[in-house]
Amino acid sequence: MSSQAQPISHATEGTAASVSPVTDCPRDRLRVTQPTALTAVNVHKSYHSGSVVVPVLRGVDVAIGEGEFAAIVGQSGSGKSTLLHLLGTLDKPDEGEIWIGQDCVNTMKPLERDRLRNRDIGLIFQFYHLLPELTALENVMVPRMIGNGLFAWLRNRRHYEKRAKSLLEKVGLGHRLQHRPNQMSGGEMQRAAIARALITKPQLLLADEPTGNLDRQNGEEVIRALMTLRDEESLTIVMVTHDDEIAQSANRIIRLTEGRVAA
Repeated sequence: MSSQAQPISHATEGTAASVSPVTDCPRDRLRVTQPTALTAVNVHKSYHSGSVVVPVLRGVDVAIGEGEFAAIVGQSGSGKSTLLHLLGTLDKPDEGEIWIGQDCVNTMKPLERDRLRNRDIGLIFQFYHLLPELTALENVMVPRMIGNGLFAWLRNRRHYEKRAKSLLEKVGLGHRLQHRPNQMSGGEMQRAAIARALITKPQLLLADEPTGNLDRQNGEEVIRALMTLRDEESLTIVMVTHDDEIAQSANRIIRLTEGRVAA
């Protein structure tokens, strides 16, 4: 049964926890009792609309254990997708810390963050983002194309193709290897996107509304595929969803309210 997330504690020198600057990552401030795949500490994020500052995240504390399947839920505007983008290194917090395992993202240079994302994080989005001119097999191999130089890609292509075929078979698309996105259903495209996210063998999979563009049956198939792959690929999964019924599939529910984790 899913349970509410409990905020993690901050270790301080006899004072109340305070907001840390983005450039600071004092790991010993965290009191985490199990190995974590993801940790957010006092994370703040605001956006600007002209001269107006719109706060979205107001001090999020959360730790995701290795092997967990966690669902982030909340009303529209609560900061779900913003938090996921920060966890996936697609954006930087205004204040606070993001950790991927033992690596502090805040202190990384842009190229280091890009390499970390390509190597260790799989990302799935609501609208698939498959390249229309490529087949399902080619789409799945795209992260490997990006992450390798020309000679490394040519040297390892056969190995990557074997991995891509295996992943497509795992998500039920072994018969769709040479089909382009316009020849596949929405559910099939999302399952191809899941295979693409796993081609680099990441240990962390982040999914932003993966069923939001699908009907109930296809949405349930995508969730079943995620749960199966979590075990087979030893994944930690964090999923944003507006659907409370879909969220019940996760081990733990993290509910955001007005930019904070609900107690």
